[in-house]
Amino acid sequence: MKQLYIIALLVIEILPIHAQKIYTLQECRKLAIQNNVKMRDAQLRILQSKETEKNAFSKYLPSVSAGAYYFHAKDYLIKKNISQQELGSIISQMGLDPSTLSSLPSSFAFNMIKHGTIAQVVAMEPIYAGGQITAGYKLAKLQTEVTKLQLQQSKDEIISSTETYYNQLLTLFEKVKTIDAADRQLSRIHQDAENAYKGGISNKNDMLTVELKQNEQGTNRLKLDNGIKLCKMVLAQYIGLNGEDIQIDTTLTSVIPEPTTYLVDHVTTLNSRTETKLLDRNVEANKLETKMKKGALLPTVSVGAVGVYQDLTGDGQTNIIGMATVSVPISEWWSGNHNVHHQKIAEQIATQDREDNRQMMLIQMQSAYNDLDNAYKQILLARKSIEKSAENLRLNEDYYHAGTSTMSDLLDAQTQNQQSYDQYADAISQYLNSRTAYLIATGREVE
Repeated sequence: MKQLYIIALLVIEILPIHAQKIYTLQECRKLAIQNNVKMRDAQLRILQSKETEKNAFSKYLPSVSAGAYYFHAKDYLIKKNISQQELGSIISQMGLDPSTLSSLPSSFAFNMIKHGTIAQVVAMEPIYAGGQITAGYKLAKLQTEVTKLQLQQSKDEIISSTETYYNQLLTLFEKVKTIDAADRQLSRIHQDAENAYKGGISNKNDMLTVELKQNEQGTNRLKLDNGIKLCKMVLAQYIGLNGEDIQIDTTLTSVIPEPTTYLVDHVTTLNSRTETKLLDRNVEANKLETKMKKGALLPTVSVGAVGVYQDLTGDGQTNIIGMATVSVPISEWWSGNHNVHHQKIAEQIATQDREDNRQMMLIQMQSAYNDLDNAYKQILLARKSIEKSAENLRLNEDYYHAGTSTMSDLLDAQTQNQQSYDQYADAISQYLNSRTAYLIATGREVE
């Protein structure tokens, strides 16, 4: 039994413990796109637009209606008393001899239609409707395109926001690494101060100064831990893993291409932006609206057929009647012309807005590139700061050991070294966010 227990313990030690899932930025983006409410709403709006498009296409098809009714009257609908003289006149017109009526009564009563059935089916095909049907269908198709572009807009926004949250969390983890390194430095400095105190070289004040600095680092670590917890919650909620204690890849990239690697001609790439396409569709939509307003003032021509079944006299009959209709909206010409002019102004506004927004987007693209270039330069400066602060820290440690520098100077050098690493992490995060913003601003896929 004891041997089995030992074997079980060995198996437990040998088997790897299930590691928590570590999410990369690409995985977080994918989850955010799958689970974000904006994306789901945008996809449903596409389905709505497609149904509207199908409805608009149905206007090309004939309109068919059917109806039937049965009636039963209290008395005959047609009642007529005809005298023998009137009947003789009718018979004479028919070329018959009216003398045959002499033996008949002087008057006759005709009673007709007391109940009956009527049914009909009407099918009408629009031949011409002033272009309203075609314009309406094109407008519906255009709306489907717009909803797809809006879906892409939502996707770009989600990708950008996900990276911002991810990089914010990554920066906090990097600052924890910096604090770990700083704690090791302070431990070494504290040991040196303690040795100097025990050797009678310095007083206890140096040790206390280092300990106060270590306490300050403990406070900073607590703030970072709380910040990490909050950022995890925000990122988890955004990617659809609400309530999970997610872990991310905390490796800070060292691959920082120069901004010119991503630079493109802004005028050329302007047409590939989603916003530009939306502006173009807005102008197209207003032009189609103008056509529909004009078409409402033109005649409407339709052809069709009516199938009728009637049974009013006890002898049912079926008939088919061909027909054509022309409708001219004369009374609409007065108010309709104003509607057309109103829509033409809306069309002009859409065109002007498109040109203005195109110029604004060029400025935005240049601003996004400037931000990327500035973030890259901040990285270069931060690297230099790390080199200089590390050298300054080394020299101050030597000076302190030689007795030519104070503990305060040494701790200041340590603080500057720690700040330079924090600034480097912030600069990397800003560069990555700026790169994504520039790629989206120039209508490209994000890396």
